[in-house]
Amino acid sequence: MANILLPIIGVITIGALLLITILRLIMFLHMLQLEGYRSKRFIKWLINNPNKILAVRTIKEPKKKLVFTARATRLSILMLMLLSFVIYNLSKLSLIIFISGIFLTSFFAPFLLILSNILIYPLETVINNLYLRLAKKKIKKLKPKVIAITGSYGKTSTKDFLAHILSTKYKVLKVPGSFNTPMGICKIIRGELKPGHEIFIVEMGAREKGDIKELCELVKPEVGTITAIGPQHLEMFKTIKNIIDTKYELIESLPANGIAVFNNDDENCRHLANRTHDKKVLRYGINKNNKKLHLMAMDISTSNQGIYFLAQNSRGDAVPFYCKLLGKHSVYNILAAATVALEFGMSLNEIAEAIKILEPTPHRLQLIRGAGGVTVIDDAFNTNPVGAKMALEVLGEFKGGRKVLVTPGLVELGEREYEENKQIGIAAAKVCDFVFLIGPKRTKPIFEGLKEAGFPETNIFVEKSLKDATEKFKDILKAGDVVLFENDLPDTYNE
Repeated sequence: MANILLPIIGVITIGALLLITILRLIMFLHMLQLEGYRSKRFIKWLINNPNKILAVRTIKEPKKKLVFTARATRLSILMLMLLSFVIYNLSKLSLIIFISGIFLTSFFAPFLLILSNILIYPLETVINNLYLRLAKKKIKKLKPKVIAITGSYGKTSTKDFLAHILSTKYKVLKVPGSFNTPMGICKIIRGELKPGHEIFIVEMGAREKGDIKELCELVKPEVGTITAIGPQHLEMFKTIKNIIDTKYELIESLPANGIAVFNNDDENCRHLANRTHDKKVLRYGINKNNKKLHLMAMDISTSNQGIYFLAQNSRGDAVPFYCKLLGKHSVYNILAAATVALEFGMSLNEIAEAIKILEPTPHRLQLIRGAGGVTVIDDAFNTNPVGAKMALEVLGEFKGGRKVLVTPGLVELGEREYEENKQIGIAAAKVCDFVFLIGPKRTKPIFEGLKEAGFPETNIFVEKSLKDATEKFKDILKAGDVVLFENDLPDTYNE
């Protein structure tokens, strides 16, 4: 009997271990995809999350699911080939060694993935270069006017606002969502850019020096806008100077007749504008005493109904602007878009008409009528300290109901992360009635900021997930309450 059971147990054990190994490889492939297929970032994620190395599944309900793109499929095939090679060679050994070997292979699944990613890198480089060449060739042939927008924050909203305004007069293509990487932009050029498009608006993101220069080499922008420069991604860049230099790569890449647009109220942007002498420089802001401004906002009034201000150009012409957007910082995004639109021959009156029906970019201070008479302010895509504090100001403008903050805090701020999150806690204490903190470890600085400001601990709820928090809403929220969802960390930061 034992002679019969032993092989059966062995087969079941081997099958279970192989299944676990494959599930773990898929799980880690998901994390690698979220890290842009960059082995260095994936290794850093492993170091920061050692508890996940033995897991079969890191996330119960991922916000962004694994997508089996052509690249992910090629990588999966290579992983399975390597796994098959290991199993084949182990099968030549004794049953105990075979089982032990598969167990170790399962344990080393993330390292098998790293090896596969390194081995396939030359092929992926060839494929990417081919796509880039095709995209460059297409954009050179069609010759749309290319407008590029970068900044630590505000770039996506500015891109959306500008596309909306210019589309009233021109045929415009913009990169959707946060498509701000070479392959993302390349995909849009190859698939969506048509001969009829007169203007192509590109958002440019960066996580290290040289990223924006690479994007500029792809699209050759003629107009470049820098919305603001702050500590976002400081963990990657190490210093603010590196962030400034990287954003300025956009301006350096403009042609001699290019147009450089700067937020003059942002200190770092203002310094970059002052050092730009070989391009046409346009500045916008709300400092009415600054005569250098090409476009300024005056008499600003904000409420939970929208924004009103006077937009005045450098000649002194002033036109009232009104839109349904929330938050004073939206004024800067409108000014940035309007400054560029003026250069494309639009008048202040035309721009004012266009922004009357302007809608917020999804998940950026987007007002939603929730269930049971609860108002939701969705600011889930905001990831910077300035925007977070302004979002709390917006929350404070709502009258009547209780005010609730839901946040996992901010990340990638390097050595400033603790203090910036603590300041959010202090600011929230002045506005909120209840605070829900998602993730006990990461939100500790916010918790301490709330306590320091005298916020009652009974009104602070620390939850492991957003789902846990929303379950508790049923017992707390009532009609008239206003809930601000501030930031939503990617799956790689799941606790």
